[in-house]
Amino acid sequence: MGYSDREYMQPDYQSGPPRMPGPFEGAPVSKWLLIINVTILFLQILLTGPGERLQESAFYKFGSFSIQDGIYGFQVWRLITFQFLHAGFGHLFANCLGLLFFGPHIERWMTSRAYLTFYLLCGVAGALFYTLLFFLPGFFDAYTPAVQMVGASAGLFGILAAFYFIAPDARILLFFVIPIKMRTFAIGYLIIESLAVIFNWHNAGGSAGHLGGAIFGFAVLKFPPLKEFVINLSRARTGTARKITRKTRDATVVRESNHSPLELTKEVDRILDKISAQGIQSLTRREKEILDKARR
Repeated sequence: MGYSDREYMQPDYQSGPPRMPGPFEGAPVSKWLLIINVTILFLQILLTGPGERLQESAFYKFGSFSIQDGIYGFQVWRLITFQFLHAGFGHLFANCLGLLFFGPHIERWMTSRAYLTFYLLCGVAGALFYTLLFFLPGFFDAYTPAVQMVGASAGLFGILAAFYFIAPDARILLFFVIPIKMRTFAIGYLIIESLAVIFNWHNAGGSAGHLGGAIFGFAVLKFPPLKEFVINLSRARTGTARKITRKTRDATVVRESNHSPLELTKEVDRILDKISAQGIQSLTRREKEILDKARR
């Protein structure tokens, strides 16, 4: 009897055929971002009165970002809420498509909590970058502080920047037909968005938001202090501090030995510095496990 013929090597067909992993396997935040964005657009439509434009709905008035309301009016929640509003089905479809294709990969790479923090901060960075350019001479001269910004694009461009950072040679299908490297796609898009801002093309303000999200997203992965800020923010707890028991200490060891790649680099650097200063015999069991994980 061959090895593959043994009973314990046969698939268990009593429980059904093997299940293929879904696109959101290990990426619950990406799934819920899509659900929330779609749901909110339908609510926008339902709350738009007869004869009103979508931009006049209650959701738009409360959640869109504008310099007049978000900056002058100190309505800082708009830096988050504008990311879940869209100007129509075409706008929503384009952003959801990007989140579907790229979001789960980055979420699995970062862990869900870090991914959500990263995504929202990229959106905030997009709005603030637009605000910065608005106050610089030569940009957006035809714009007023009341111009509204909506959409998940800034956060999405942060995700694209992260994907470019970790997999620049990955191939994607442009327009679902043309194979192209992620590096070429990202640089080309960056040039187009920059030209849109410089020459004040249509939706130049949106292009500024895209650039802001992409710049912040790339900077998080490139600069350790900014990366550490995002990681620490994603781990933040609210409420009173709890006393650390042996059980919670053990849980901490498990979590720290199971870092995502985003977090692992910082911990490995610290361990290597310790080896250089004190020798490999100074490492704890947990530190050896982390080094082994990084090696694998």
